[in-house]
Amino acid sequence: MTEKKQYDIILITPYYGAKDGFIWKAIEYRFQSPGILSIASYLNSCGFKASIFDCNLEQITESQFAEKFEKRYGNSGFRYLGFSAATQTINSAYRMANSLKQKYKNIPIIFGGAHPTALPKDVLENGFTDIVVIGEGEITTKNILESDNLEAINGIAYKKNGKVIINKENCRITNLDDLPINDYSLVPMELCKPLIGSYEKLPATIMITARGCPGRCTFCSRVVGNQLSVQSPQRIFDEIKTLYYDFKIRQIIFYDDTFISDRKRIEEFCELLINSDIKISWTCSSRVDKVFPDLLSKMKKAGCHQIMYGIESFNEQVLKNINKKTRPSDIYFAISETKKAKIEIRAAIMLGNLGDTIEILEDNIKQLKKTKPDLIQVAITTPLPGSQLFTNGLSNGSIKTFDWDKYEGSDEIIRHETIPFATLQKYYKKTYMKFYLRPYFICKTIFSINSFLKIKLIFSGIISIVPIVFRSSQKKTN
Repeated sequence: MTEKKQYDIILITPYYGAKDGFIWKAIEYRFQSPGILSIASYLNSCGFKASIFDCNLEQITESQFAEKFEKRYGNSGFRYLGFSAATQTINSAYRMANSLKQKYKNIPIIFGGAHPTALPKDVLENGFTDIVVIGEGEITTKNILESDNLEAINGIAYKKNGKVIINKENCRITNLDDLPINDYSLVPMELCKPLIGSYEKLPATIMITARGCPGRCTFCSRVVGNQLSVQSPQRIFDEIKTLYYDFKIRQIIFYDDTFISDRKRIEEFCELLINSDIKISWTCSSRVDKVFPDLLSKMKKAGCHQIMYGIESFNEQVLKNINKKTRPSDIYFAISETKKAKIEIRAAIMLGNLGDTIEILEDNIKQLKKTKPDLIQVAITTPLPGSQLFTNGLSNGSIKTFDWDKYEGSDEIIRHETIPFATLQKYYKKTYMKFYLRPYFICKTIFSINSFLKIKLIFSGIISIVPIVFRSSQKKTN
């Protein structure tokens, strides 16, 4: 007779599918959940038994969840169930958790992630969540597994006699090298699917090498805080070695908020790659005021082929309004120097910022066409819980919905002071169309084809943009 498997905790990531009408619907991508993977790897290194059920990576929808869970864990024993959720997946996580609570009534359910950290009281009000982990999950979850005395555990919220109790914050992990290298065997890495235009090689996956952001942009949900904690260059390199040799990964997409936060750290990391036999391609994100020409050259030599810059707007007053702490001159410098280093540029733009006007939205399109980044990423400004924008919206009554499913960058969440939402939607589509349908971009793309993979990427990109063009054309003829 097979021995019954015993787990201390099963960590669950909900499935996420972009809605129809959102550009990401046609180019959906998926990776392992780095937060859940880090927590499970840490717990297992401490002698606990944690398992991961990553519904997003495995593409297990809500309707399939209960059956798939039962098939995998129905003959197992477990002490806790843990759900990790962002704002866009919190409703799905609620429904999934509720379905398990019906059967496993005596198993405590823990919620963690960006949304529960920002709104712990709101999450506890659903009636089936027992504990909310606020902030980083490794040490706090370990403490929960070690003790039933919730009053003594920092970094959690829970209910006692019908009242929500929020304990004091847990200490941040100041040195990420203290955490073990992620155990990637816990998830089916072969199912990773990167975003179109973000990779040159396959297989590809993501890494996070830093937590926290010293910036204070009004739209950012700083759920971990402003204190920056990082992995050392050697630690990053060691994890890449594991991915490269054990999992045959050939592309890394660094998901740090701003990878180039510490120049010396990135220089040392690049040197380790350059002087090794590991030949990977990688991308990262950066602020436009963290650009150093000599560092860009070294990054290119080490395999960096693309940087995403959070431009948000080309208008100086708008940048001040959102507390970006950057100037248009920083944007022009970053784009110019990155081109000189022969690194691709993905420019992220937001529409509907405080102070935006039709003229500013038109000028953003003009500046994108003038500066010629390689790719653009457009979103309608969304006040995520935990951000100053969300807090301000609550106080002045400008938030129009708390349907968290809509908080993905294409729906009206907050009322703009001057621009109707229909106009923002129009410019969301117009910005994409005016950029990607230019003769310059089309010719440049055609002449860049040098592999079958490139052909596949271009074809996928066309599929994603055609629905936007088609819907816009329909509206004009109606």
